[in-house]
Amino acid sequence: MKKYFWFFASVIGYILSVAVQSAAYEPVLSTGRLQENINNRSLIILDIRKVEEYREGHIPGSISLTFTAWRTADADMGCQLPMKDELEDKVCSMGADADSHVVIVGKTDRDEDRVNATRVAWTLRYAGIRNLSILDGGFNKWVKEGRPLSKKVSKRTKSDFRCGWNESVLALKKDVVASCGCAGRGAILDTRPEAQFTGRIVCPSVKRKGRIPGAVNLPYSLVHGKEGIFESRGTLQALASQKIGDDRDRTIIVVCSNGQFASAWWFALSEILGYGNVKIYDGAMEEWCCDQAAPLEGAPVQ
Repeated sequence: MKKYFWFFASVIGYILSVAVQSAAYEPVLSTGRLQENINNRSLIILDIRKVEEYREGHIPGSISLTFTAWRTADADMGCQLPMKDELEDKVCSMGADADSHVVIVGKTDRDEDRVNATRVAWTLRYAGIRNLSILDGGFNKWVKEGRPLSKKVSKRTKSDFRCGWNESVLALKKDVVASCGCAGRGAILDTRPEAQFTGRIVCPSVKRKGRIPGAVNLPYSLVHGKEGIFESRGTLQALASQKIGDDRDRTIIVVCSNGQFASAWWFALSEILGYGNVKIYDGAMEEWCCDQAAPLEGAPVQ
């Protein structure tokens, strides 16, 4: 009898441990769920705020690797993927391996803060990290709810992880050219504000007004609601269905001004809604509009 007791106890213990662990593997992770799983060693809590903000207080056990570590920029392009060797070094510095679950923690004060987290999520997915989440409401919500904080700097042992590059989430200019005017086979989703999409105004970093032919508009600001909380799955699906339909296999190329803000809808479509072929055009409208031969439509509204 004793033997059966220990057998069933071990089975129940295993089921419970799997349930707790799998509960943490949600693309949008609640503050409560993170606190429940905070001692799970396979969990890497990645704080992408500024170093000085991290030092003032952070989620216990979280490591600091700011947003700027996950992108590169030059005079013409404001937000690009780092070189592969540099990106792999960043991933290894977190102590990541194939089983790691990375939870991204940022601020949610502004739209730019919110898309920092989704851009890092996309970058990690490109680097081959399979299990990743964004803390819903970010560090702001964690503090507002009075959850524990620490000033102890956390470090993890550097891993020898080798990135399995996921090129399927990246669109190049040639991919966009091939998709122009081919809405039946694919979709170009422009996530800029409507005034930039129509050509009434231009972003300072973009050289020309207008949009890529055939593109549809779904502004990045619609992904998050009040205080940086992700909109509900139902709300996101309704917005997506209206613009790009419900075909989960359709190729969707998401664009914005610089490749950063497009990540909001990449995350919503790919990670939350389960669209299986969503890419970010990393060069974005900055690269597209530098080429005078690249077509644009949408004359400025008088």
